[in-house]
Amino acid sequence: MKSLRRYYFKNHYYFLTVVSYQRKPILIDNIDLFWESWRDIKLEAWVVLPDHFHVILNSKNKGISNIIHQFKRRYSWYYNRFIQKGRVWQNRYWDHIIRNQEDLNRHIDYIHYNPVKHKIIDDPFLYKHSSLIKYFENGFYPRDWGNDYDYDKDFDFGE
Repeated sequence: MKSLRRYYFKNHYYFLTVVSYQRKPILIDNIDLFWESWRDIKLEAWVVLPDHFHVILNSKNKGISNIIHQFKRRYSWYYNRFIQKGRVWQNRYWDHIIRNQEDLNRHIDYIHYNPVKHKIIDDPFLYKHSSLIKYFENGFYPRDWGNDYDYDKDFDFGE
């Protein structure tokens, strides 16, 4: 297996995608476990789907690999102890360093539109495992956002 080099920048925003092992739909059924596993990290934007999630977070003074390793380890420990024994996560994860405000906005839009993209729901505002309502309440989105949204299908967001 090749060694993957990740770039680490202190106090920088990252977009992350993490997928469950064999895309098992375990995340929504265990949403409390998901949140407990992030207890030390503030997520800026998120969406949790049955078999994967996307988040944006600030690395602060930690390496992104350490942050993801800690999350996966916590979640796996609780999952294996209280729910079901077995492998929980795919080995790797996708990360993208946010470069500027436009890049951040595009990734936040992608996160919030993701349940519609995956045909889980037609109206992204009705999906409760997303930070969209928080952004709406803070004036970042109009209520009709997402009804005719056309995300860039050629851009790879790590799915």
